[in-house]
Amino acid sequence: MVSDMPEQNSMATSRTHDYAKYAADYAKLGFEGTYYLAFRDISALLEKHATGPQALDYGCGSGRSTRFLKGLGYDTVGVDISQDMLRQARAEDETGEYRHIQSAEIPYDDALFDVVFSSFVFIEVSNLAEITAILAEMKRVLKPDGVVAVVTSPVTGINGNWLSFSYDFPENRRPIKSGDTVKLQIRGTDVVLYDYHWTDEDYRNVFARAGLAVRTVHTPLGRDDEGIEWKDEKTTPFIFIYLLEHSGRSVGA
Repeated sequence: MVSDMPEQNSMATSRTHDYAKYAADYAKLGFEGTYYLAFRDISALLEKHATGPQALDYGCGSGRSTRFLKGLGYDTVGVDISQDMLRQARAEDETGEYRHIQSAEIPYDDALFDVVFSSFVFIEVSNLAEITAILAEMKRVLKPDGVVAVVTSPVTGINGNWLSFSYDFPENRRPIKSGDTVKLQIRGTDVVLYDYHWTDEDYRNVFARAGLAVRTVHTPLGRDDEGIEWKDEKTTPFIFIYLLEHSGRSVGA
């Protein structure tokens, strides 16, 4: 770890994003550039795979993704570990339901949600055991015919030239392996983050351990007809969207 990372909070593991410092900046972010690819196809994917309107946004942050899901017509609640981010979410959406949680503790009944959504959460978690625990909780609150949607970025992202992110830091000029941290900056902002990078194999392993099966994986690419001056987004996937369902297996099986 590098010395200027945020200090460990009350959660089981340290977090790599300085929520207190950047909460207001996160709240202002839209769905432009590379972020656009993360959400461009969500509506069509959920229309195809989801069967009902009840949605949970796990790791909602400042509420951007929660408001997005509500805009698609889902009855969405947001949960997050950061009080700073939740304050921003409530300020942007005064009528919304946003609840503070501890990691892997979702304060809702079993089999309640048709959709459990999570965007860029697991890149902030330092170990696969905690990711498995979070996924097991997602499964618990998911209806038998529900779907978990995980939006994330694989380890290959550090090697590309992206419209919205820069990885051009000395700390990254080393072989990066599964579970390492990398430094990045959101272009056009002062937001600097340190992400844990997990491979596609890592994700598939923790999905299986949590009792979730991969229904499909979507890797959106930039298109010429979008009027966006894409960089590597046109040819190399930066975003992975996993659609998961109950597999019937128990945690640790």
